[in-house]
Amino acid sequence: EVWFDQNELRGGDAWDGKIRKQINDCALFLPIVSQRTQERNKGYFRLEWKLAVEQMHLMAEGLAYLAPVAIDDTAESSAVVPPEFMKVQWTRLPGALPSPQFVEQIKRLLEAPRKAATGPRTSAAPSASPVASPKSTAPLMVVGLVAVIAIAAALYFALRPAAKPVTAVQPSLANDKSIAVLPLNNLSPDKENEFFADGMHEDILTNLANIPELRVVSRTSVMQYRDTKKPIPQIARELGVAYILEGSVRRSGNQVRITGQLIRAANDEHLWAKSYDRELTPKEIFAIQAALSTEIAGALKAAISPETKKLLERRPTENLAAYDLWLQARAILHRGAQAQSVDSRLERASLLERAVALDPRFTVAWCDLSDAIGRGSAEGLARSKTALDTAVRLDPEAPEVSRSLGWYYTNGIVDLGRAKAAFEKSIRFQPNAPEAHNGLASVQRAQGLWREALDSSRTAVQLDPSRLNTKLPLASLLRAARRFDEAMVVHRRLVEMAPDNLAYAYTLARIPFLVRGSARELETFFERLSPERLNSDDGKRYRAEWAMAHGKLEEVVRSGSSLDAAIALAAQGDMAAARARITDLADEARTRASGGTMSRVGWTWLAKMEALLGRRDEAVRCLLRAKESVDTGRGISGVTDSVASAEAFVESWTGHKEAAVTIYSRLLAIPNSGCNVFEMRLDPTYFPLRGDPRFEALLKDPKNNEPLF
Repeated sequence: EVWFDQNELRGGDAWDGKIRKQINDCALFLPIVSQRTQERNKGYFRLEWKLAVEQMHLMAEGLAYLAPVAIDDTAESSAVVPPEFMKVQWTRLPGALPSPQFVEQIKRLLEAPRKAATGPRTSAAPSASPVASPKSTAPLMVVGLVAVIAIAAALYFALRPAAKPVTAVQPSLANDKSIAVLPLNNLSPDKENEFFADGMHEDILTNLANIPELRVVSRTSVMQYRDTKKPIPQIARELGVAYILEGSVRRSGNQVRITGQLIRAANDEHLWAKSYDRELTPKEIFAIQAALSTEIAGALKAAISPETKKLLERRPTENLAAYDLWLQARAILHRGAQAQSVDSRLERASLLERAVALDPRFTVAWCDLSDAIGRGSAEGLARSKTALDTAVRLDPEAPEVSRSLGWYYTNGIVDLGRAKAAFEKSIRFQPNAPEAHNGLASVQRAQGLWREALDSSRTAVQLDPSRLNTKLPLASLLRAARRFDEAMVVHRRLVEMAPDNLAYAYTLARIPFLVRGSARELETFFERLSPERLNSDDGKRYRAEWAMAHGKLEEVVRSGSSLDAAIALAAQGDMAAARARITDLADEARTRASGGTMSRVGWTWLAKMEALLGRRDEAVRCLLRAKESVDTGRGISGVTDSVASAEAFVESWTGHKEAAVTIYSRLLAIPNSGCNVFEMRLDPTYFPLRGDPRFEALLKDPKNNEPLF
C-alpha cells in the first residue's frame, strides 16, 4: 500500500495524528531531498522527517526503514537533513524519474525477510547499481511524508511551499500482460516495400491495443529499436515490459511471409515462433494479423471479448491497391513535424482519395481522409465533413470513426459535448489508443474539467511516452495549473527528445521565473544561444517576450511589437509617443473590423489599443464584440481564448483600477489565465496598478502562485 494523499494540507490534531500513525505503521519511509527542501528552513515536512527518525530509534539495528531519495544534484555533504539521513545510502533520481533498478530495489526492500544486519544500515542503493539490503515483510505502507513526490507519474509537483504531503512509488511496469512489438524486419527483395513492413507492424500493434487486458508499448517508443543490437532483456527493461514480439515481413510477387516469435524477456525464453506464408491479398493479410494477436493474447492469458474478437477479425478493405495507398498515406504521418506541412497533408490526402476511389467502402481510409483535409476554410471543413459522413454511414461503431468524429467536433466545428462523447466511445473500444485520450483531454480542458483533463493527458503519455504530441498537451496543462515542478520534468524530457527545438528550451528556462521570479535561468539560456539562433525569428520573438515579462522597457521599445512598445512607452510616461506608435495600426484594425473579418484575438488587440488611445467607450465595444465572436477553423482554441485579461487591461489603463484588480483576482484563481504574480510585478502591462494596495496584496498572497488543483 502506498499512502498518496492528494487532497489538501490540513491542520489540527486529527491530521497530525493521522501522519504520526502512518509513520508508525509504515515499512519504508522515503524522504525526498532537493534544492527546494534545502531552501525551506521551516516546514511541516521537517517535523515529519524527525518523526521518522524517532520511529527508527525504536527499531532493532540494521533494519531497512529510511531510504532518502535526491531528485536533483543536492550534495549529501551539505544537505540540510537530520544526521540520521547521512548514515544510510541515498538514491539519486534526477528529475524524479524512476529507473527500473529503483523500482526493483524498493520491491526488494519490502519483500525480503526483516533481519538484523551488521555494519551501517543500507536502505536503498544508488540508481546506477542497486544492491540488496535488509528488507521488511510488514504490509507495504510506503510513506515518504515530505514536500513530496509522485513517481508514478514521473512528477515532483509538490516540492513548493504549497505542497501537500503525498507519496507514491511506481509499480513495476513489467506486468504479466505487458508487451512490446519491435519493428518488423523488411526482408522483401524490393526495399521500396519498407512502408508495407511498417504497416504490418502498426496493424499488429493496433490489434493488440484493442485487447483491454494487455499493456502495449506504443509505436513511437519501439521504433528506436529498429536494427538494434541490444539484447532482448535489456530492451524489455528499458521499455518496462515482460514480453517482446519480434519478426519479419517478406513480400515478393503475389506472396507474403510474416514471421513472429514471442519472447519472455526475463530469461530470453522463446515461447513460440510462427511463420505465415499466404497469398498477398487483404483477406489473408488481415487473417495473419488476427491470428498473431489471438496467439499472443492466449500466451499472455488475456481474455478476448466478443466485441474485441470482432475488431481483431475486421477486414478494412478487400482491395490490395487501396490498402497499399492507405499504408503509404499512414507512413507520411510518421515524418515528425514535417507530417503537418502543407505539402505532406496534400500528398496524404491525394493518396487517400485514390484509395477510397478504388474501394468506396474503405471506412478507415475515409476517416483518415477527413483528418488529412485542412479545416481552416469553409471549403475544407465541408470536404472533411463529407468524408466523415461517408465513414459514419459505412461503420458507425468503428472506434476510428468515433475518434475522427471527436477531432472533427474539436478542431472543425466546436461541439464539446459531441466531441467528448465521441472520444469516450472510441476509448471504450480501444482503451490503449493514446490519440483518443489526448483528444478527450483537450475537450475536458475546454470544458473546465481540469483534473479530468490532467488524468486523460497522463494516460496518453503513459501509453505513448516517446511521442511529442502526447507530452506537449501534458506540459501545457501542468503550466496552466501552476504545477510547475512537474511541468519542468516534462519539459526537460521534451528538450531531450527535441534538442533543436528552441520553443521547448525557452519554456523550460522560463519556468523558474514563473515559480520564484528567478531570471538567472533565462538570462543564461539567451547567453548560450549561438548568434544564428539568437537572431532567428524565434530567437528575436522570445527575447522580446522575455523583455516584456521582465520589464526591460527600453528593449521592448526597440524590438517588441507595436502594441507592446506602446505599452512600454506609456509605462515610461510618454503617452504621446505611445499613441503615435499604434495610431496607424488601430486604423488598419478598424478597417478590418468594418469589413467583418476581425477575429476574437483581433477584437481584444483593438480594445487594448483603443484604451491606450483614450477611447474607453470604443474599447468596451470591442470587448463585447470579442465575447460574441467565434473563430471559424480555430477549433477549441477559439473556445478557450479569454477576453478577461483584455478587459482588465482596459479597466486599468482607463482609470478603473478597482474593477481591474477584481478581474485579475479572479484570473489568478483559475487555470490557463496567463497571469503570473512574478510577471505582474515587472510587465509594463500592469503599470497603472503599481502601488495600488489591493493589487500589491494580490501579488504578495502565496496562494496566487500555488498549484490550482
